[in-house]
Amino acid sequence: MSSLKFILGTAADDHQAGLLAEMKQQLAADPKGEFFYLVPNHIKFATEIEVLNRLKNTAEQDPDQPYAQMKVQVLSFSRLAWYLLRDTPAFQAPRLSPTGLTMLTAQIVNQHQNEMQMFAGEIKRPGFIKELTQQLTELQTARIAPTDYAAIMERAQTWAKDNRQILDDVWQAKLKVIFLVYGEFVKALGDYQDISQIDALLVKYLQQKDLSHAYFYLDRFSQFTARELQIVQALIKNAQATTIALVLDRPYQNQLPDEHNLFYESGRQYYRLAKFAKQTPGVKQLADVMADQPRVTADLQVLDRVLAAQAQMLNELPSAPLQDSQSIQFFTAPNRVAELNLIAAKIRQLVSTGKYRYRDFLILTRHLDGYATMLESVFKAHEVPIFNDLERLMNNHPLVNLIEALFKVYQRHFATSDVMHLLKTGLLIPQQMHDDLGRLVTRKYFQKAVYQTENWCLQYGRTGDDWLSSQRWHFDPNVDAEELRHHPDMQKRDQYASAPLNVVKDYVSGLQKFFSQLDQAENGAAAAKALYGFLVNAGVVKRLEEWSIADSRSDLARAQEPQQVWQVFCNLLDEYVQILGQQQPFLIDEFADLLMAGFEAAQYSQIPSTLDQVVISETGIVQTTTRKVVFMMGATSDVMPEAKSATGLLSDPDRELLNACLDDEQFLPASGVEKMSNEPFLNYLGFMSGRQRLIISAPQIGNDEKPLSMSPYMIDLAMAFDRWDADKKRLKDDLPFMAQPQDTATVAWPFVSTPFAVLGTLMQVKRQALDDHQPLGAAWNFLSELMAQKVKRYDWTAQSLDYTNETTPLPADLAERLYGQWDPEALDARTQALQNGERPGEIAPALQHDTLYASISQLQDYYRNPYEYFLKYGLRIQKREELEISADKSGTFFHDSLDRFMRLLSEQGLALRQLTDDQLQRLTHQAMAWAFDQQPQLIQLTQNYQRLAFRKRQLERLVETMTKVLRDQSKLTRAKNVVTEQKFGVMDLSDQGQQSFAPLIYPLDHGHKVYLRGRIDRVDSVELNQEPYLMVVDYKSGNQQFNMVEAYDGLALQMLSYLNSLSHQLKLNQQSAKIAGALYLHLQNPVFKWEDLSGSLASEELKSHRYRGVLLNDRQLLNDLDQGFDNFKPQILNLRAFKNGNIKANSGMALVDESQLAALLQRNQERIVNAATQIFAGDTSLRPYRLDKRDGLQYSDYQDIYRFDPMLDQKNYRDVLLTERDVQKKLKQESQGEKHE
Repeated sequence: MSSLKFILGTAADDHQAGLLAEMKQQLAADPKGEFFYLVPNHIKFATEIEVLNRLKNTAEQDPDQPYAQMKVQVLSFSRLAWYLLRDTPAFQAPRLSPTGLTMLTAQIVNQHQNEMQMFAGEIKRPGFIKELTQQLTELQTARIAPTDYAAIMERAQTWAKDNRQILDDVWQAKLKVIFLVYGEFVKALGDYQDISQIDALLVKYLQQKDLSHAYFYLDRFSQFTARELQIVQALIKNAQATTIALVLDRPYQNQLPDEHNLFYESGRQYYRLAKFAKQTPGVKQLADVMADQPRVTADLQVLDRVLAAQAQMLNELPSAPLQDSQSIQFFTAPNRVAELNLIAAKIRQLVSTGKYRYRDFLILTRHLDGYATMLESVFKAHEVPIFNDLERLMNNHPLVNLIEALFKVYQRHFATSDVMHLLKTGLLIPQQMHDDLGRLVTRKYFQKAVYQTENWCLQYGRTGDDWLSSQRWHFDPNVDAEELRHHPDMQKRDQYASAPLNVVKDYVSGLQKFFSQLDQAENGAAAAKALYGFLVNAGVVKRLEEWSIADSRSDLARAQEPQQVWQVFCNLLDEYVQILGQQQPFLIDEFADLLMAGFEAAQYSQIPSTLDQVVISETGIVQTTTRKVVFMMGATSDVMPEAKSATGLLSDPDRELLNACLDDEQFLPASGVEKMSNEPFLNYLGFMSGRQRLIISAPQIGNDEKPLSMSPYMIDLAMAFDRWDADKKRLKDDLPFMAQPQDTATVAWPFVSTPFAVLGTLMQVKRQALDDHQPLGAAWNFLSELMAQKVKRYDWTAQSLDYTNETTPLPADLAERLYGQWDPEALDARTQALQNGERPGEIAPALQHDTLYASISQLQDYYRNPYEYFLKYGLRIQKREELEISADKSGTFFHDSLDRFMRLLSEQGLALRQLTDDQLQRLTHQAMAWAFDQQPQLIQLTQNYQRLAFRKRQLERLVETMTKVLRDQSKLTRAKNVVTEQKFGVMDLSDQGQQSFAPLIYPLDHGHKVYLRGRIDRVDSVELNQEPYLMVVDYKSGNQQFNMVEAYDGLALQMLSYLNSLSHQLKLNQQSAKIAGALYLHLQNPVFKWEDLSGSLASEELKSHRYRGVLLNDRQLLNDLDQGFDNFKPQILNLRAFKNGNIKANSGMALVDESQLAALLQRNQERIVNAATQIFAGDTSLRPYRLDKRDGLQYSDYQDIYRFDPMLDQKNYRDVLLTERDVQKKLKQESQGEKHE
């Protein structure tokens, strides 16, 4: 007769001792017996060592002699199947791995796309195939067959009728699809073995074989799947004896425990198995045994009782004074990194006492993902060896990325983003390749070339067929080949710059050979062979081996990753060929999808933790009970307890309804609701995992910088052990939030660890002491002296305490060589000599670097932040090119279009105000076509990328709007255009034959000078009292406004400099015209809401394009510029007119008299001279301006270089404190001859 016995007890009891006592008796009683100790697979290896050690300790033999036990096997269910079935023919059948099952599911989904309408929006979602495969394997483990569908639906109808409910249509649709796929899934498995079939074979074996001398002991199982339960029932029915240990406070023979009972899951297993034994003939249930040996210390036994009472929500928790105040501890930390640092330091301190080894520690948390990125670095700093118990997915390994990118390059025809994704994996390196200059392409050369090529492709929009073109790439795509042939030096520079581009291009175009093999593949087997051959021939296997060897020197686990990923890839190909290799028709896209679906489920194999390491794991993973100390970290209210619904294809209500429609022997794994009910038990097992000590911790701030609160478990336990201050609502004797300079040795002790780890804390403490102007306390002073003696890097690190975010000015002679160029007069003389066929003389050294050539915007950058000017124009550091139509390119297009539009009017003798809509459209399109011809790279970009094509259309619409606005504005003004795109300071003629204005040249100190060049968008003229008044118009894509303070300070030099250029040219030409002012025109295509339209669309467009700037406050002038003044409603200028004759400037507009304008122009010249002087003096100060809520850091591309902290670097701001009233006052005084700094 078979027997069943339970060994019961709480987590504080030693269940294993009871099981081994049973085993010892049965070993002695049955010499022929075979003994199987079954545990979850996760702890099989560690349990085997522990069981054999304990058996050895109870054996009557010399303890120094080796111990062997042939009759005892420590196995998991899967290893039990292997042990018993390994020689049976059925077990030798080919089997599919979990990744192969995922691939099989993906194939079924592809074949049944039309029937998958319920999940049509999900099919292409990453993770869907994996979730569907998990759902199918859940049905298998629940012992549900595809043929059960009809019975399930019939029971569902009965359930709905009995409960007076209507069955959910969505639930029925989901189940129909899932069972359709499930049926195909089981059919496709055919003769292949999977886990469920192996379980079925095991059950059949147990039912048929003579197990009269077999004894089974089950430990550490709190719940079983339906398949596992079937195996356990077969053991109970057929084995001589089955002994099961459960963490359970008492037997539940006749009824289930309450659902809220802490031990509900264990009680349910007891009830099921006891009921099975009672109903099965030939099985006798023996009397239960209560484990009578404590596994933990007396203090943790008290904790066990407290946790049980806490789960029952008793008002008074049992408590007793702790025998050791250190056995149960609590602390909080500012954040997760600080929490890990304190844990690592504590472990190192305990190990240093000699009473502990690293393997005595277990660190648990509910979920490790919040700590994943910091574990390795923190524990490495403390020199604490760790074993991360969490399984990791392979889907981010470079080999997986390479295969994914390789197929995307094929599918999307060499899209540059896919090509770069492929090359950046680092696994594809040319072998024996030379560039156009004959240089060998090394790994380092190629990797650098890849990034250079990516930048170049982004800049010039190269993609698709460009990679396959027979034409060589040139670093400057617009270079004239004929010009290169006549200039050898230029040709050589082009070859050196272009060689890396063509190396990458040639390598990528070589992929076409592999893609041709794929196209010619008749079936999946041929495609798999081609893919495997490509990777081997491309050196991928060799590269993976190199990585493995490099990693093996420091990290054995990581060294195995390349080999594991390659093996998974080979297995995937094998399984694909076995299942689908000969299937017709063969589709490459499906082949790629199936491979990626397989990788989606692949995980790295974990090496069992056998070294002296600290194990880090999650509370949901079963653990051995041999650890002495447990750290429960991350004990926050958001995860302890965790409130999380089921994830997957079936929701919690879906699963509950399905469970209600199953037979008694069928049941799904726990739903999200059931898991939430089991949360207390999971945490209970976690808290009780250690033998001697428990330390619970919680961070106060999460990784997203949001505050976290302590878990109710943590607070209740702190209250039970008198560690909670109810008035202050915080822990008593909590660890300090951070180390402080005056800490005593006791307070500082939690931060003491390895020299490297302490060094960072010590520097923080010293910085705090310096900031607070206080000396270090004795404890930190002692550590400082000790570190100075022991740590080589101490002095170097300590220098950081004196660090200030300040730059060093350039020596004046270096600044001169960096910024200064040839004197313009000397350059003119040299140019003239060359034109006359004469040999030019040498330029004197004093004239070689005496002139700063600059645009106005460059000097504005200086006033925004001198250091940015140095980076941008001194070191010439540029932002990386992006796949965009940059502001520079779009701005050039706008200016070219509007310039060409105005010139076409002049060439064709047309008046702007008289243009018909058709004429306007024709001229606008001609102008835009010409503008695009000036930037062929824009056309290249927009032809290759639809997103940029859309952006191009936006640019065109904006120009169309602006030409219409210009026409409508011309009907409301007497001003006429004089010239557009007028250059000044440019030494040659444009293609229009338009003479450049003279440069603005201002003398500086020490014989230096500044030479200003630029381009004025438009100059308009209006006649007033038979005297012309000229205005500058500047087109701006942003809503630029004239700000008197910025103009006076130097932050807005541009408009006034244009006026100075215009004034200077008038003097040179001896013209009598006057300067009327300067205006901004906002280039925009505004969007209006219907309800906001107060007038016609045309009038609203005019309002949105009012000019802003600075003008002379002359009523007649303003009337001529904007005829809307006639009825006191200006429509062009951003002004307001009153019937009493007053005019008021709106935001962004300034009205000045002639003396004030002259003072502004003089101030503009002074600011230019000042900026140039400071640049030549070597000023590189990090002094961003700050005005109102704006500063020189906004929109800067160099913030990563600045390392500017707005809080710590307050003194480094250059605050502009002037108001507009101050500026008006200064201008008035300056116009009267007074000078101000």
